[in-house]
Order: sequence, then structure tokens, then C-alpha cells
Amino acid sequence: MESVRKYLSLVFIFVIFQPTLFAIDSDAMKEGKKAFSKKAYGEAIKKFTKHADSHPQDGEAYMYLGYIYEYKKDYPKSIQNFRRAADLDLDKDQRKTVLLKLALFFNYHQDWNLSATYSSRYLKYDPKNEEVQKIYNRAVGNKGNPSSTHTYSHPTKVESKPSEPKQTEVKKVNSKKPEEVSESTETTKPSESYEQLLANQPHLEDVRWDYVLSLFDEKKYDKAEANLKILIEKNPSRSRYHYKLGIVKLRQDDPKSAIESFERAKKNPFSKDTNVFLYYVYLNEGFAFQKLAEVDKAETSFQQAYKQLQKDPPLLALARLYEQKSDWENCISSADKALSLNPNQVESHMFRFVCMFEAGKRTKKFDTSFAKYSEFIDSKFPDLTQTPEKYQVGFIKLARRYTETNAFDKAETYFSVLEKDPARAESREFLFYRGRNYFYSGKVDSAISILQKVTGSSSGHYLLARCYSRKGDVPKTKEQFKLAADLKPEYWTSESLEKDFKEVWKDSSFRDFIGTKAGTVSAQVKP
Repeated sequence: MESVRKYLSLVFIFVIFQPTLFAIDSDAMKEGKKAFSKKAYGEAIKKFTKHADSHPQDGEAYMYLGYIYEYKKDYPKSIQNFRRAADLDLDKDQRKTVLLKLALFFNYHQDWNLSATYSSRYLKYDPKNEEVQKIYNRAVGNKGNPSSTHTYSHPTKVESKPSEPKQTEVKKVNSKKPEEVSESTETTKPSESYEQLLANQPHLEDVRWDYVLSLFDEKKYDKAEANLKILIEKNPSRSRYHYKLGIVKLRQDDPKSAIESFERAKKNPFSKDTNVFLYYVYLNEGFAFQKLAEVDKAETSFQQAYKQLQKDPPLLALARLYEQKSDWENCISSADKALSLNPNQVESHMFRFVCMFEAGKRTKKFDTSFAKYSEFIDSKFPDLTQTPEKYQVGFIKLARRYTETNAFDKAETYFSVLEKDPARAESREFLFYRGRNYFYSGKVDSAISILQKVTGSSSGHYLLARCYSRKGDVPKTKEQFKLAADLKPEYWTSESLEKDFKEVWKDSSFRDFIGTKAGTVSAQVKP
């Protein structure tokens, strides 16, 4: 390998300082070379960029940019530019140098597919190079098991300033429907830029992969799927192709097919950092099972994801799952663990608040999560109707909490948002607690109107009886009280009766009604 490095250095000197037969020496190119020789790299980048914009098929500017970013130790950008140069017009010596650099780079990072691709292309020009032949043989022997979790792709365009790579797949786990998450942060150019390259050289596997990433980024999932199938046909053992196809299937709302692809990906995972790869496979597999309502399998997949990497997304996914199952204790535990890893994760606070509310655990953690969740909503979404649905999971509990703290108007703003969802607006929880908010805020008629829709609830009938008591309507108070006591007999002997029904307690018929349990027992004579 040392001999290869020495060889590469010599070739580099020859290529850089010898005039090329096919070079397009525009004024910008000449000025760029002059700046490059003076190590004025900022100026050189501008000139080579200008040349590349006006001569899109010329690879020489990209080659120089590859060297500049290599000198600047920006290796991802250096490799991106060398890869771009390798697919454009270069003379033979320049192309050999660029291909050798790429083969060495991907060999070092153990990305066997790309190492094999570039060493193979190099050997077409220099088939007797023993060192490169060794690189090729090693890559072919390991092909299908890339160990690097990062791929360096072509730049979107040559820029005078470094740009941050954009995430092409990462979406927050938490949304109305579970979304996939990916490990890659790859920068690609528009898909159209790859189509001409593939039309001329359809065998370039790495270019087609970049094309797939670009199509995915542009949400052209059908095209991405078609090209992934071409890649899989050529290289059926490569795990990242199957994984990516699974992600595409999730986006196409085909979770069953997604799971099949994830299973194939798991059969031949990366040979290095396998746990990182499997983390993403299991996490997205969990989302797919969740879409299919296969809750137990989703739970297992999320647990397996957390086993691979102790990160908060699978814990948050589990908290969401347990909240949907009304498994309050496991929800609290999962949210707690997630917050220990990511203390400011709002959704974890939301689930912990919701499940502690349901479990009746009003501890310091409950207060902390309520504060974090409510403050986030207040600061980010002053118009509650604009709140993403994933953050509305805890709205009913926020409304109830505000009622408990006598913030009745604040509670009503949440109830107003929730009533726009028919499924929520007809639920017993919504009807009872909105009626309760109306009752305690003094809006008795509004409370009666909504509590009349609550059926089969002892608490609902009891509260409605209190509403009629406030209005002095003894017959209706008795009627609703009896319905409540039929479901919960303890109401007959409650110590708070006189306080709860003070408006009608002075009426002897009501006291007799209570004392005889609506005439079912003899009145007890007080001594």
C-alpha cells in the first residue's frame, strides 16, 4: 500500500504540472490554475467553479477542486469532487490518478462496492498494476458487506463556500403516522443530472445509487424503486439496497413489502458497525409493524433497535406504543429512559405527562413534564390549530390540567381544537371533562348540554345532577343522581353530598330521597 501512495504522489505531480491534450483552458481555468499554484485556494475555488458552470462536461475543474479540498482536509467534499471528475471528460493520466485516489479512499473506509468499482475502472487503464489488483480482489471478496455507514456522493454543485450536507431520509419519529428514520446524511444533486450519465454508462453502480438517493430526496418513489430493483438484480446481497427499498416502501404506504425488504437487509448486514445498521433496520421495521397494527411485533422491533444502540428514538417509539395500549407504567418507564438520554425531547415529556396523569402519579416528574410540554406548545404554536397532530396527543390532558388549576378559559382553547376531530369530540373523556370545565367556570347550561351526551358514566350522571341542583331543579337532580348511584352505590353515603347539592339540600324531599336511597330502604331516624 505504501508503494501505491508513492506512486500516486508521482502521478499527481506529473498530472498537475504537465499540460493536457484535451484540456479546455478557459480564462477561468487559467486563472484557477494560477491561484492553485500560489495556494490561493479560496480564489481557485471561485475560478474552477466558474469554469465548471460554463463547461459542465469537463472534469478537470472538479479534479482540481478535489485536490483543494484534500489540502483543506475536507475529505468528504474532496471525494465528492473526485467522483464527479471521474464521470466527466479527463485525459488518461488525470482519469487514472482520480480513479486511484477513489479506489484507495473506499478501500481504506471498507466500502467494498465502491472500492471494487473504482479499482476495476482503474485496471482498464493499467491492468498490470499489482497493488490496485490487490485492492480489487479484496473488495470483490467482501462485496455486499460494506462496513462504512456513510457514502460520499457527488456534490449538488461546485461551491465557493463549503455547504452542510442535507439529510435525505431523516424524519422525526413522531408524527401522525410513524415515519422512517435513516442513518445516512448524503448530499446529492438533482436527479436529472444523473440521467444523462446513466444513459451513456448504465453499468455505473455508484452513479445509479446516487440517482436513487436523489430520486428519494425528490419524493419520486416509483422511480427510486425501479432503480433499486436494478441495483438489487446486479448485487442481490448488498444490504443497503434492501434497506433503502424498505424505506421507499414505507413512503409508498406498503408496510408489508417494507418488512420483507428489512428482513432481507438483516440477512447480510454491514460487517463493521453492524449494530448501527441494524438499529435503523429494526427501528423502521417497528414502524412498519405499527402501521399494520401488529403491536407485539412492533414492540419487539423497537426493543431490538434499542438493544443495538442506546438512543432515545426507539424509547420514544415504545412510549407512543404503550400509550396507545393504555399501558401507563411501561409508557412512563420508556419516556423516563428517553428523557435520561435526551432531557429536552418534548414528545417524551408529553407521553410521560399523559401516562402519569392516567396513572394518578402527580410527582415532581409529572410537574416537570407538564411544564416542558405546555411551555413548548405556548411558545411554538400560539394558534393551537396550527399544532402538528403528533403534539396533540396530550391536548385532552392539558385541558383537564388547566381545569384543575382553574384556568378555565385556557382549558376551553384546547377543547375547541379537539372538538374539530369527530372521533375525539364524541369520546366520553372529551364530553365529560369539557362539561366539567363548563360547570366549574359557571357555564351550567353549556355543561348540561354536553353532559347529556355522556352515557354509562357514574361521574357524568353525578355531575349532571349537580348542574340541575345549581338550577334548583329537584326532579332532574334526583333523576340524574339515581342514575349515578345505580352505577356507583357509594354516592348514597358520600360525605360531600350536602356540599355538592347545597342548592337543593334544604328541600326535605331531596333529603328523604337520599335517606331512603330513592325509596328502596327505610329512612333512618336520627336519635
